[in-house]
Amino acid sequence: MNKRGIEITLLIAVFFLLMACQPTVKKDTVPDHHTAKTSLDWAGVYQGTLPCASCPGIKTLITINQNGEFIKQEHYIDTQGSYIERGQIEWQADGTVIHLKGDDVEAVNYYKVVENALLHLNADQQVIGGEMAELYRLEKITMTLQQTDWQLTEVVNSAFKNDVLSRVSMNFDDQGRLSGQAPCNRFFADYALSNDSLSLDKIGATKMACPFLKEEQVFFTQLAKVDNFEIKQNILLLKQGDEVLLSFKAAIE
Repeated sequence: MNKRGIEITLLIAVFFLLMACQPTVKKDTVPDHHTAKTSLDWAGVYQGTLPCASCPGIKTLITINQNGEFIKQEHYIDTQGSYIERGQIEWQADGTVIHLKGDDVEAVNYYKVVENALLHLNADQQVIGGEMAELYRLEKITMTLQQTDWQLTEVVNSAFKNDVLSRVSMNFDDQGRLSGQAPCNRFFADYALSNDSLSLDKIGATKMACPFLKEEQVFFTQLAKVDNFEIKQNILLLKQGDEVLLSFKAAIE
């Protein structure tokens, strides 16, 4: 090899030696921010019947507000067991699982958030698979006036005690008929809908006496004023114009 060839060979060797000594430049990994927390419309009402070891099932209604507050209502079918839990959701690090942090610290309250559903997780925070999978799924729903049992929570500007409020419930059927339980008596009425407008007619009730007849009269007076309604997730507001008269929550018993 001549002198020129030796020089070229040395230059090539030096070039590759210098390249080998250069520090490795790592490309920054761009994190994927498209998680359930950031990409899904997770606030809303979720409903289903979860498995129960000692009863036919647990009717479950979970309402999650945009601020992260939740209400979890449970009714153990064929028993007197009904429970309400309130608290704040806590997102886990992966942005797909929420922890319902309420009063019952020992409850398995972890759910995977998917499109229009919550998947109840096991004690290891894993999705339950196999043939049982669909039994642990709560579907996102839109509450409607009809075919929902409504439980009274407030008579505006009237101080009803909780034991009176808990006695009052009602249901609108698909045939234009309202029926329910007032503080003392069963009641009924005809109703008509037009968009958010609601008119009640022929309100009547049974004639049994009880200690809450005064409260019952107040309730019926407010009910007769109703001309429209509004549903906010699991809350029904009966109104006259812009004024709220009665407030109800969806019941699952």
